[in-house]
Amino acid sequence: MKLQCPCGAKYAFDLAPEMLANPVSFICPACGADHSVFVNELVRQEFGAPAAEPVSLPPVAAPSPATGSRLTISHETKPATPTPEAAPVSKFCSKHRGVLATENCAECGKPICPECLSLFGYFCSPLCKNKADLKGKNVPIFAGQKSEIESRFWRKMGLIFGTIALVILGAIGFWGWYQFYGSRPHEVFSQHFDQRSFYGNAQMTGKDQFIFLHGGTLARVDLKSKKTVWSHDVISQKEYADATAAEVRADSASTYRSSQSRLEKSARKQLESELSLRVEGENIWVARGAKDTRYDWSTGNVAEENKITPHTLYGADEEGGGLPLNPNDDSSRPLDPDKVGAQVQNLKLPAQIALPALLANARNQQQLLRELKDDPKKLPVAVKKNSTGDSENSIVRVIHSSDGDLRFTVRLLERRMVAHSAMKAPPKKSALEGEVNQSKTMDIANEMLNEMQRNAGGDTVEEDESRFQVSVRKAGEPETAGWTGEVVGPPELHPLKTVNVLTAGKGVVVLDKDNKKIWAATLTYSVPGAVLDDEAGVAQFGAGPCVERGNTLYVFDQAVLTAFDLSSGNARWRLPSVGVMGLFFDAQDNVLVNTTSGSPDDIKYSRQIDVTKTTDAIVQKISPQSGKILWTVKPGGHISYVAGNIIYATQSYDSGFDPEEDGNDLTDGLQKKDYFRLVRLDPKSGRELWIYEQQRAPSSVHFSGTYIELVYKKEVQLLKYMTF
Repeated sequence: MKLQCPCGAKYAFDLAPEMLANPVSFICPACGADHSVFVNELVRQEFGAPAAEPVSLPPVAAPSPATGSRLTISHETKPATPTPEAAPVSKFCSKHRGVLATENCAECGKPICPECLSLFGYFCSPLCKNKADLKGKNVPIFAGQKSEIESRFWRKMGLIFGTIALVILGAIGFWGWYQFYGSRPHEVFSQHFDQRSFYGNAQMTGKDQFIFLHGGTLARVDLKSKKTVWSHDVISQKEYADATAAEVRADSASTYRSSQSRLEKSARKQLESELSLRVEGENIWVARGAKDTRYDWSTGNVAEENKITPHTLYGADEEGGGLPLNPNDDSSRPLDPDKVGAQVQNLKLPAQIALPALLANARNQQQLLRELKDDPKKLPVAVKKNSTGDSENSIVRVIHSSDGDLRFTVRLLERRMVAHSAMKAPPKKSALEGEVNQSKTMDIANEMLNEMQRNAGGDTVEEDESRFQVSVRKAGEPETAGWTGEVVGPPELHPLKTVNVLTAGKGVVVLDKDNKKIWAATLTYSVPGAVLDDEAGVAQFGAGPCVERGNTLYVFDQAVLTAFDLSSGNARWRLPSVGVMGLFFDAQDNVLVNTTSGSPDDIKYSRQIDVTKTTDAIVQKISPQSGKILWTVKPGGHISYVAGNIIYATQSYDSGFDPEEDGNDLTDGLQKKDYFRLVRLDPKSGRELWIYEQQRAPSSVHFSGTYIELVYKKEVQLLKYMTF
């Protein structure tokens, strides 16, 4: 509405229904006239309210002649449109008829429904949103708006996919690190020595504690700090000097003199071979000859000494010799076919071609030396003596077991040694006849080696079929207690978990823990002794030849592995296998067998030499219920350790050549490099998981889970890897 005061001033204002309840005050700023009553009457008329009593405008002191004396009212314009604040008069959305409005447009004030909110937020259209943006209005974002929901969704998806991508990239990176480094053995500790050693052992114990015996040096290392806690000389320098002097005196009486370095080496080997390390918790024991010494955990000083009475039931057969290439080799000693074959296989190709000439030269020199020494060839005689070497025919051993000590008495009743040929007849036609060429090299070498074997008396072997009376009883029991019986062949007692097993030749006798006989069985071949580690005195390639597992007794002879029912003695199954060395068991009680690819002829002709033949080391996984072969692999060596899902097979070759001492040796440069090969096998399939190799041969290998302890001639090394 527009008004003009009698003084000529013009005014315009909007009328609102609220003016009915709250009358307005209108005083002209130009002349000061009060027109409030007139204006309020106009408001009542505009909104249809009852008229008030007539009123008149107050007189004006000086009316303007141009405009007159009355208040002029103009109706040229309609009442102003209500302000946006008054818009919610309608309860329905301006865009969606019939839909109740819940909000107003933040720009124009029009009513908007939830559907509009989901499309444009707190605006009725994109136009209003643009206007608000141009004005810089701070309008909150509606959480339920579709674009906002989609934005939050994609932000969430981006975060999820980004996280997944990071996880995948991290997993790929970890897999690469684990595959090529973490899961492979790597060095965590090593210590080098100036002086060579030829024997030793090393073992992890406790938490991060490493004990090793390198030659005559015993030490304890803390792996956290990588520092040696203490080091102690088990063999003194005076003992080394005295042993060397004894070697020099013995050598001075011989015709063929050895060098000083060879004599020192021989003395060191002799002294160090007498040592063996045993670690039980914080008890560190070193056995040496007839003495067992315990060293203090904290200081390494001698804490306790015990005397050991070694008992040997039967003298060990003399070890066969290797490839006779050195003139000072003992030519009267029979050759070991396996040792000779392995050495020939590790000769370089030029040396293999020249092998017949090398053998002929060595044979001629050995013959000359025998004549100079006036030392006629002596055939070996397999004489069995008791531990004391006296004329007594019986010995007594105290054998430790988990159920207490056992008194094992053996008395010789009748000495009977049976000799039989262990070699094939010489070929009727010599390989030297006719044309001699490179293709005949190995045939000529075989013929010469077998001839040397016969000349040394190695063509026959003697089998001990003597009769023995054996008594087994608990220590402290009277002589009438326990079991007494007669057996054929050298007897051995094997205390197991619930039974004691006596083996002798081809016989097996099973006793209960009170040493009462349960059952006996006869085998096809003789039972071999356990293959022991020289340093630790424990089975190197597995348990055996008698192993108790659950309700089964496993026994292997030279060519057959048999599973007996422990209570009845019935054979559940038999597995022909020549050269079984030991048994391991996995978590499911499957049998892991260390054996070879040998044949029964290898037993019949055990002294026959064939340098072209290779006998492979074989590992087999056998079902304990049926004896079925689950898998067979040739990892290059035999299993040395099984723990959980960890299976190690090892192989090493030590040529024995020392460039510092054997620089002028005839075999210098002929043989291949020394090596060590460690393979981890998959327990499910037997496949190789990884291979670790070094171009040197350790004198000792020991395992503690994922730790690998190695003792080399001039270094002690500790390896570690990760596994899951």
